[in-house]
Amino acid sequence: MATIRQLQSGKWNAQVRITGYKPKSSTHLTREAAEKWAKEQEQQVHSSCATIQKLSPVYLEEVMTLSGKQRGGYEAICHRLRTLSKGLPASLTLITSADVAEYKNKRLKIVQGASVRLELQLLSRFLRWASTEKGVECSDVVKQVKLPSPSKPREKIILPHEYSMILDNVSDRIKPIITLAYETAMRRGEILSLKPSMINFRKRVIHLTHTKNGEERDVPLSTAAIALLTQLCDGRNHDSILFPYADYTISQAFRRAVRKCQIHGVCFHSLRHTAITRYAEKGLSTVQLQVISGHKSIGMLARYSHIRASSVSDLMG
Repeated sequence: MATIRQLQSGKWNAQVRITGYKPKSSTHLTREAAEKWAKEQEQQVHSSCATIQKLSPVYLEEVMTLSGKQRGGYEAICHRLRTLSKGLPASLTLITSADVAEYKNKRLKIVQGASVRLELQLLSRFLRWASTEKGVECSDVVKQVKLPSPSKPREKIILPHEYSMILDNVSDRIKPIITLAYETAMRRGEILSLKPSMINFRKRVIHLTHTKNGEERDVPLSTAAIALLTQLCDGRNHDSILFPYADYTISQAFRRAVRKCQIHGVCFHSLRHTAITRYAEKGLSTVQLQVISGHKSIGMLARYSHIRASSVSDLMG
């Protein structure tokens, strides 16, 4: 921290002492000038040690936590920040567009372009946040780099016989999670946050506080979902987590099952697409589908529902 003192000559001396760095001292004509210099020196030191790794906990607390609760997508952001910190370990002030381009090219050899795009979009937001909120002398160098193309909306939905095959090839602890995704269109993270206290069996709804956009919502429950949850909650503590598993564990189990069944073009999130499509084909209105999915815009809902033309013909009579 800085110490400002007036010398016998009438001038003002500023000393900056920060643990791990050599002390700095400078003399100025006015106190204001001395304070300005000290602040600049502290800012330079702060910026030089500001890395993705060191600022990630602060970002997660300030940006990804709302009213003490983790926002939806929290775990995914944690994973991307860890990946970014390994690939770009330097101070944020030293990261250049060339560094970002090199990171992009290396990552494209390992994962899909859509994944790299999400990582770089997060890096862009992270740099802007560090600059505006934390005073780090960095800029959004990502905007100078061409991002990989976004992924196309998945067209594939899981057919009834494929769904049965998948259930037959996962463990008993994973089956209820897949069933709930298929019946409710809930996201993986939302299901993994479930507690008995969140379920209103009388109203047949789940009250979610941990959603992707940070807003609470009620999810309607089908008869099959009610039956499953009744069984799962029997004898359980009111505030216990029903599924105490890591998100990647569920995704890996699902991937193994679909590979074994030789079902191509689907992932765990496809269960959400499938559920919304099933309910759309049953004739539920757009508003009703939005209640199930939590989508605010019809455009986003349209990306998730893949209704067959033949189903529309059946409804037309």
